[in-house]
Amino acid sequence: MTGLLGGDSRVALTALESEARAELDRICHWWTTHSPAPGGGFFGEISEDGAPRPDASRSIILNTRLLWFFSSAFSFTQNEACGKLADRAYQGLMDQFLDPITQTFIWMVSDQGVPLNSRKQTYAQAFGIYALAAYARATQNPEALEKALTIFAQVQTHFIDHGHGGWLEALGPNLEPIDDVRLSDRDQNSPKSMNTHLHVLEAYTALYETLVHLHPTHPNIDRVRSALDVAFDIFNRHIVSPRKDRLGLFFDLDWTSQSTVRSFGHDIEASWLLYEAGLSLDTSARIGEAKQTALHLAYGAWQGLSEYGGLYEEIGADGHLSRLHVWWIQAEALVGFLNAFAINRDPLFFKSALGVWNFIKANQLETQGGEWLELARLDDQTSKAGLMAGPWKCPYHTGRAMMETIRLCRNLKATA
Repeated sequence: MTGLLGGDSRVALTALESEARAELDRICHWWTTHSPAPGGGFFGEISEDGAPRPDASRSIILNTRLLWFFSSAFSFTQNEACGKLADRAYQGLMDQFLDPITQTFIWMVSDQGVPLNSRKQTYAQAFGIYALAAYARATQNPEALEKALTIFAQVQTHFIDHGHGGWLEALGPNLEPIDDVRLSDRDQNSPKSMNTHLHVLEAYTALYETLVHLHPTHPNIDRVRSALDVAFDIFNRHIVSPRKDRLGLFFDLDWTSQSTVRSFGHDIEASWLLYEAGLSLDTSARIGEAKQTALHLAYGAWQGLSEYGGLYEEIGADGHLSRLHVWWIQAEALVGFLNAFAINRDPLFFKSALGVWNFIKANQLETQGGEWLELARLDDQTSKAGLMAGPWKCPYHTGRAMMETIRLCRNLKATA
């Protein structure tokens, strides 16, 4: 690397941008050709060999993330197949997952659209808002924007902890308190989590940006901005560690930490999502906080890089390092390190981003034109679910990483 952004760096950025665009096209092609189910909607699962499982149940997370991806990819590339599937995903979300009484999203339906689990996870509402905002922005659909605002209002009314601040993890089918609020079997049964708050922050950023872009005089824009500012403050004060280099994962109602696990993937993902939120709020104080926290988290996550160039999963409560290279973590590491480089031009971050990308190309991509592998080829495969698509396996992390990488490469070259 020569200079602040010398010739070698510019060449590397140009190559990275080109490769990311090719990979985005590949991701679009795989999901547009493999995920739609013949009877409508999208397959709930696709096995590792590419075979759909028609009778698999369908999760709100997969379906909101598909809506987000197809909408965002259509905006970014004008890919008509993505645009058509965004319409399909939107209709399916409204028809099968939206509870018409509570105006919130349920968790799981059958392959026929019959509700199987009607609990209301805050995490799911956040992804609903995130997806609807992207669809509204891509299609100028006013109904989608108003639906996002309706769900936002429900979250702000029913899911907030008015005593200590923040958002509760989950409520029951009728928005009543429930005992088991876990997002998944891997999670602790804690009333608040980093993961939910990260994606509330992400969703509120997207909703606010969509309002600014489509409807800057909307009567609810100030309410959304205020909620985003609160989400930013809560995340920075309670979830980011005092040293700013890592996140707490689970909390009691009063924000007492209940976990010692260190998640490298969430640390690096939060670094750039928090930065984006700070830029959206667009005050010198919030931007300054966002830059500081983003860099501290990125330097902290850098400690989790493996000797192969990818990012390890986590350090468990027992101090054991999980040496797995999970697909979504590599995607977020690429964006997070490149974003950190854009902030302070530390060559360490650029080298790390390129190392992660080289690792992805060598170990995470399915060589026969398929989706990203759940675990890298060099990992112990015993813990994998064996899915190319499933409740948590989708193009949200991978497709977004390619779009963000292209954007960052262009901005870096333009501002050098």
